[in-house]
Amino acid sequence: MSTREHRRRTGAQALVDSLVAHDVDTVFGIPGIQLDPLYDAFFEQSNQLRVIHTRHEQGAAFMAMGYAQASGRSGVFAVVPGPGLLNAMAAVSTARTANLPVLGLTGQIPSYQIGLGYGMAHELEDQLGMARGVVDHAVRAEHPAQVPELMQATFKAMHGGRPAPAVFEMAPDVLAASALVADASIGGSPRERGWGCPMLPDADAVQRAVDLVGRARRPAIFVGGGIFDAVEPLRRLAERLNAPVVMSPNGGGALPADHPLALGMIAGQQIWPDIDLALVIGTRFMSPALAWGREGELPVIRIDADPMQIVKPRPPQVAIASDACIGIEAILEALGDGQLGSSEHAERVAEIKRETERTFATLQPQADLARAIRSALPRDGIVAVDVTQMASFVRYGGFPIYAPRSLLAPGYQATLGFALPAALGAKVAQPDRKVIALCGDGGFMFTMQELSTAVHHRIPVVVIVFDNASFGNVKTIQKNSYGGRHIAVDLSNPDFAAMAQTFGMHGERAETPAALESALTRCLALDGPALIQVPIGEVPSIWKLVKRPPSQGQTRG
Repeated sequence: MSTREHRRRTGAQALVDSLVAHDVDTVFGIPGIQLDPLYDAFFEQSNQLRVIHTRHEQGAAFMAMGYAQASGRSGVFAVVPGPGLLNAMAAVSTARTANLPVLGLTGQIPSYQIGLGYGMAHELEDQLGMARGVVDHAVRAEHPAQVPELMQATFKAMHGGRPAPAVFEMAPDVLAASALVADASIGGSPRERGWGCPMLPDADAVQRAVDLVGRARRPAIFVGGGIFDAVEPLRRLAERLNAPVVMSPNGGGALPADHPLALGMIAGQQIWPDIDLALVIGTRFMSPALAWGREGELPVIRIDADPMQIVKPRPPQVAIASDACIGIEAILEALGDGQLGSSEHAERVAEIKRETERTFATLQPQADLARAIRSALPRDGIVAVDVTQMASFVRYGGFPIYAPRSLLAPGYQATLGFALPAALGAKVAQPDRKVIALCGDGGFMFTMQELSTAVHHRIPVVVIVFDNASFGNVKTIQKNSYGGRHIAVDLSNPDFAAMAQTFGMHGERAETPAALESALTRCLALDGPALIQVPIGEVPSIWKLVKRPPSQGQTRG
């Protein structure tokens, strides 16, 4: 029986108390009539909870995603029901593909009118059903007293095992209603609360993994976004095994790029034929398993918090259902002392790193532009990338990433418009780190209105817009696939630098890599947002270097 104190409060106050109890300090969103009680409760708790209002619901949800991606904590947004939540769901779907704990708070029509089809403002026939097509956890609180337990269950669903987004719905009359409500449970990290993936790995599975590792001479470790709570044990394991660490775009920075064993995906393709064991941790592993060959030949060990994901796309030789940190530590402990792997393998890794760097250098102007950005950005700087040709160069290893949670990308959903709002959310989560957004001109205009949010809330991010007056990726694909023909891909753009100035922020153009480095250095020193427009022509495609699953084969440029 609960011993928590009960106090009279509104449903909205109970909801905000639960957010604070679960260590939420920021909510992104747009108010509206069904959320008036909730936003008034935000006002009452403004000493503990910052509200950042945006110019579009999708921007709010992407900011919550960027916040979660850069911090590992819950990203929260609050939008009106119906069209407001629908606008946000592209970002929620993106958060799901990137395995991020993003919470969407939304309203409803009055509870006594739900399901009657009266055509009330923002009415959606089955809002929770719509949400459940994207998230696994979508719930409605029908009484203020339900809020603490439902919110605790929601946060547990977001952080338990594989992180995931969720949707929480309350009607306006329930938000405004007053009742005796139990205090929300005390705070603490997901692991402190016993969420995450707390179970110990199966001892037999660990021993089978150790047996394989002990026999391997040329192992490699493959990691993704599920590795960031285990970067230190990962480093120890890699160095113990002399094993290269191949980082997916979502896992960039798990090892610093200048670590001798750190590889990106394109370099990983080169080491793949040489290895005799793949240790796969916190990543979907789709490209290596489906596109790099050696099917059924190479033994695979998987460590993953999600027992459903661990057998995809095909069952491994050893499956360890555990979070990355616990699983790696179990293997390290069972291995005992002594160096494993071979020094010749480490030498081959170094050779591949050099070969890959030379290959990237031939892709111009991307290589020189990336070098200019990297020179100006601090080592722990955060880069949010959109779906653009320059961003693809960055994501696949052409841009060194030195710290965890420093490369933010929209996962396999590849959602245009991600970078700018995600960068704003990341900067709010990590105010002491420099943050930039890399956008193409096409994707930038999906969410460019959030420049207003950056100015209004004085969020000092730098947006770099690569302007080729086209949907460049699509244009390249069309031309390569259809004998040079292309359609519906050329764009008429504004002067982005001048437009930024009309928002009340700094804007300038940079037409060479040297000019870009100077401009970025200046802009990063400002105490407000800035935009740099970089005119760029057609560029060589990186996709000719990337081996991807057959289902994506038609998208190669």
